[in-house]
Amino acid sequence: MSAAQIRAEIDSYLDQVKDENFLKVVHLMLNSYVKVQEPENDPIIGYEIDGTAVHASTARKEFEADIEAARRGEYITLEDLEKEAETW
Repeated sequence: MSAAQIRAEIDSYLDQVKDENFLKVVHLMLNSYVKVQEPENDPIIGYEIDGTAVHASTARKEFEADIEAARRGEYITLEDLEKEAETW
């Protein structure tokens, strides 16, 4: 049986289930499975100071936002940074 056939059969079974508690259990099980699979698709590439994991997808979004900000001229020059640092 192919993956598509299995999905279709599972979908058919779920349509027949009337017990909301059973559906919640299936939902939790699938949700847990997907979360376990995430590290394979979105590896941890570092950690924040507080120990929070930084995933590749999150870092990529942040890097892309930083690049766009720089393209819009939202940056500080080295000279301005040195002047600002003198006031610290």
